[in-house]
Amino acid sequence: MKIDVTKLLTNQVSSLKIEDKFEIPKELTEGSLIADLKNIKLSAKATLDEENNIVLTGNLTGTMILKDDITLEPVEYNFNTDIEEILDKNHNILDITDILWQNILVEIPSKVRKTNEDVHLSGNGWRVISEDEYNKEKNKTNNPFQNLDELLKTKEDK
Repeated sequence: MKIDVTKLLTNQVSSLKIEDKFEIPKELTEGSLIADLKNIKLSAKATLDEENNIVLTGNLTGTMILKDDITLEPVEYNFNTDIEEILDKNHNILDITDILWQNILVEIPSKVRKTNEDVHLSGNGWRVISEDEYNKEKNKTNNPFQNLDELLKTKEDK
């Protein structure tokens, strides 16, 4: 996404309003956790600060298509992030695609699940269980000394 900041740098305007939908190039999403991006919208303004730096502040929204951590099925994840960036003012036209891409990458959740339901996965000689199931089964192990406490208690009661 390119922004013409000539009017801002020549003090013709005090701020530039940016309301635009845009697309992130496919080359950037390759090799990332994001399979696709949809409906990306930037609502921001560019101003000059006290030191004459260009400051971009605003809001970035859109939808990421990610893969479920377990089933690898596509999952839509809506993101909404506030941005505040200081831009290079050496050129009259600034390409802010990389800055927006970095702000999108920060929004990738650490855990992606299509549903909140427990998924029961198993294979030949293995299965995935919850921590609660593990604790229940741990207490039911085939331990020859498991009932020893109960026998000692009954002898002490007599």
